[in-house]
Amino acid sequence: MNEKDSIYCRELLVLLRKITQAIDLHSRYLNKKFGLTGPQLIILQALLDGEMTVSGLAKAISLSQGTVTDIIQRLEKKGLVIKKRSNEDKRSVFISLSEKCRTLLAMEPSPLQEKFTDAFSRIPEWEKLMILSSMNRIAEMMSGRTHMDFMADE
Repeated sequence: MNEKDSIYCRELLVLLRKITQAIDLHSRYLNKKFGLTGPQLIILQALLDGEMTVSGLAKAISLSQGTVTDIIQRLEKKGLVIKKRSNEDKRSVFISLSEKCRTLLAMEPSPLQEKFTDAFSRIPEWEKLMILSSMNRIAEMMSGRTHMDFMADE
């Protein structure tokens, strides 16, 4: 790696750390105000579209199946999700939202800081796509997977 690339990588690492800190701070806020962590909220919002299996949920939100299973157990203890075995395949378990959860989500907690979502909504469409593309590229590089690897999973 040349010196310029080394400088860019250090700057990127600092920026990623700032993002991580902001996410952690917001997750603490969510926990204090709504009793939820950021990952829990992301799972609950994914379930707004309908019931899903743990593996389908894990794939949809890019978390490991083990992590999703642990989070689902905590959400079930809070009475926010309902687990139901499939009638066709008893090994499959479907997760859905409880009424208590729907009431909580009606208060519109956001997994991202409100300042961020407001600012993001005001930028032009082309810039939103550029940011999403750049973040996708960073995520691919950090995970060691390429766009083609993700396409092969589908």
